[in-house]
Amino acid sequence: MKPVIYPKSVEWWFWPIIFGFMLSGMLGWLPGFYAVVSISAVQSVYFIIKEKSLKAFPSQIRFVYFLFTIIGILDQTRIWFGIMTISTFMVAFFDRCLLARILILMPWNKGVTPGWK
Repeated sequence: MKPVIYPKSVEWWFWPIIFGFMLSGMLGWLPGFYAVVSISAVQSVYFIIKEKSLKAFPSQIRFVYFLFTIIGILDQTRIWFGIMTISTFMVAFFDRCLLARILILMPWNKGVTPGWK
């Protein structure tokens, strides 16, 4: 698997920034987790506005990811954020998203063409 980086894409920059704050939170800087939730909320709103719908596939991914960050804040063990840190790294640098693969299988996404190959 080769690294995939899109430095000219505003949408791509959300992921490495979130990953950086998530990693800082995992390393002990707890405000990093709150930054992750905040940036995820901004990313979710950005995509809902851009796609003009919460039903749009890219909006769904960001909204569910935002909900996962809220669950992560409530998990005192930080296991949830640990899993999300690995997943966010894969999205940011390898363009692979397990959440997208799961959402594409949902009945309301019949006929949706995902962005991956």
